[in-house]
Amino acid sequence: MEAQWSAETAQTALNLLAAAQERIESALKVASPGGTLDRLRSAETAPVRLSITLDTSDLDRIGNDLHAFNAQVSKGSTD
Repeated sequence: MEAQWSAETAQTALNLLAAAQERIESALKVASPGGTLDRLRSAETAPVRLSITLDTSDLDRIGNDLHAFNAQVSKGSTD
């Protein structure tokens, strides 16, 4: 089964990553119905294809702007 998801917010991206992890773990339980140790061993060689494109440029910009603002406020309060 192939799925493609996209996210526009940090929270949605985190939810999708958790969902992808749960989906992989679920498939491993079906493919390797033994105990946890069997699934861990199976996970080391189980074929899965995952592609992630992550663009945090807007989030980084917000953080950088806040850092610059805080630095200006701190600098101004020592004058």
